[in-house]
Amino acid sequence: MVLGIIIGTCEQSSFPGNIKEIIELLDDSPVFDSPTVDLLKWASGYYHYPIGEVFYSALPIALKKNKKEQLKPVTQWHATENGDEKLIKRSALCKEALKIIKESPRTALYLKEIGIKTQTIKKLSSLNLIKENNIRDTMTRWYDRDIIVTDSHTLNEEQLNAFNIINNCRGFKTFVLHGVTGSGKTEVYLQLIAEKLREGRQALILVPEINLTPQTISRFFKRFNVPIVCIHSSLSETERHEAFIAMKKNEAAILIGTRSALFSNIPNLGIIIIDEEHDSSYRQADGFRYNARDCAVMMAYIRKIPIVLGTATPSIETCYNILRGKYEEIRIDNRAGASNSVIFSIIDMRKQYIEHGISRELALHINEELAKEHQVMLLLNRRGYSQKMICHNCGFVFMCQNCDANLTYHQTENRLICHHCETRYPVPVYCPKCGNHELTPTGNGTEQILEHLSTIFPNARPVRMDRDTTSKKGSLNVILNDISANKYNIIIGTQMLAKGHHFPNVTLVGIIDIDSQLYSNNFRASENLAQLIVQIAGRAGRGNKQGYVYLQTHTPEHPLLTTLINGGYDAFSQKCLLRRMNLKLPPATSLAVLKVDGTDREKVVGYISDAYNYMLSVKNDYPETTFSHPVSAFFTRRQNRYHYYINISSLTRKEHSLFIEKIISVINSFRYRSNVHCLIEVDPLNLD
Repeated sequence: MVLGIIIGTCEQSSFPGNIKEIIELLDDSPVFDSPTVDLLKWASGYYHYPIGEVFYSALPIALKKNKKEQLKPVTQWHATENGDEKLIKRSALCKEALKIIKESPRTALYLKEIGIKTQTIKKLSSLNLIKENNIRDTMTRWYDRDIIVTDSHTLNEEQLNAFNIINNCRGFKTFVLHGVTGSGKTEVYLQLIAEKLREGRQALILVPEINLTPQTISRFFKRFNVPIVCIHSSLSETERHEAFIAMKKNEAAILIGTRSALFSNIPNLGIIIIDEEHDSSYRQADGFRYNARDCAVMMAYIRKIPIVLGTATPSIETCYNILRGKYEEIRIDNRAGASNSVIFSIIDMRKQYIEHGISRELALHINEELAKEHQVMLLLNRRGYSQKMICHNCGFVFMCQNCDANLTYHQTENRLICHHCETRYPVPVYCPKCGNHELTPTGNGTEQILEHLSTIFPNARPVRMDRDTTSKKGSLNVILNDISANKYNIIIGTQMLAKGHHFPNVTLVGIIDIDSQLYSNNFRASENLAQLIVQIAGRAGRGNKQGYVYLQTHTPEHPLLTTLINGGYDAFSQKCLLRRMNLKLPPATSLAVLKVDGTDREKVVGYISDAYNYMLSVKNDYPETTFSHPVSAFFTRRQNRYHYYINISSLTRKEHSLFIEKIISVINSFRYRSNVHCLIEVDPLNLD
């Protein structure tokens, strides 16, 4: 039996093949409503991806397994009156959880999303301090209740202006809420959602990576007295399925999720909010490769509702749409409350004594802030202990057997690890080329920086926050909670540090090495780096303390740095957009890339050469379209597969689409088709 999706009916079919009968209808009502069907059809055409696979990718995993639409009881925890609180006097976690439940009955999902562990709830229940009740029957009319749990904050002048403009919108419009970090964009979101809930409408909030923004998510749960559900990878299949069905049946008012949540059936949707719209996590990296931000704008257009794109660093595509008048920009240029603007300083490493990547000047500034009992945050976008293991005698570099990439030394695991295929190797004893035993790890990683900081600041309390230390479920929440409680005063980590965290006691942010990111063959590299600098800088001085940002570099006169420091992100984005337009790069042109990979290099090259020759043969029919010669990816071999690509660029979206359709129509006729994997990716973030 094969699972199928019905997207339309007709009396007679023009399909030449055999048509299979429908054996059984699995759902009593359509899984997707009409606007969602229209969105998925549009996405199939825009991204040139098979319509069946687009619909299939939008289905919750449970529905793909023929699971029926059934909702389990929803329980809510209440505090009892006859429990003995003395039994938990030594457990801070239990006392905190009981305090929250005493304030108001809470669902299990709420408690989970704000970081309270299941074992804590079980402990309280076993001690008869809390009990649970079934509230499923009371959820169906959530719009009849008082929706606010906690009082909202009074909006300042800029926030109120943003709120009024968006709230007065009737119908479709795309708003860009361009607010500096710490300006209070989330409070504007909350008050906009409150107005839609009072109208009986539902709300959809997309966030880049839900595990990296627990503080933001918890604010939604704490604010509203309505059913809130989530869809993200940390939830089980059943939990995501239940969230999907609850929104479809209007039994939940708010859906918070990552990109896949966009395709949920939300019949009464009143507003869409895309937080951190610039974040690359909104782009699906495999399978059906779509951008959730762009699809969300189309969804808002189809449903005739407003959509808000919130960010402190708008993507260059968004800046282009603002310039063309497609999006309306609303600015919040000042931090909320008593927060001050951060002070930027560039540390010229050419004139500094450097030890393990830390300059003497940066070390002095760190020491000053620690003496004030402040917290310090240091960014190094390289995990592991050192980036290479080399032979001191002959210079041999240890490489991955599956990829054209060097191995990174991880001291904690005592392994060499490939960061492309994650293959792990034992640490070698001797050089396989010359037999020498003097092997040297070179280059700094987060592990090495942590070790060094512990040496020069012996009384400090450092913690590392990267993919290695946060891979276990719940580990990130533990670290974030400990940072908030001032258990640590130095936080060293990768770019996940920039993801919307609020630590009022962080006053210094240091970017240890930006030189490695200043030069890249990716035309988006400068945009990504500028966004990272601004976002990580926003972690400093979020309370009433002055914030400082120090950038270590050997090229202090680099145009990106001087423009960003002297003119801010606005000046950088204007300059970047102008450069893209002059070079005929996106968003001034439409871009796609034909990607081909396979285990046999000759067959991959043969296939992509045939594709290129065909493009040459039809080029005259598409005068506004250009394409590159076939080129290999920066890391040609990854996971024992060879990767090549051709860039396809057009001055108009229409011709671009027609050219891609032409290529797709013959893509199976080229040599070695059965030996390679190929795809055409529209609006790629990375070319290789």
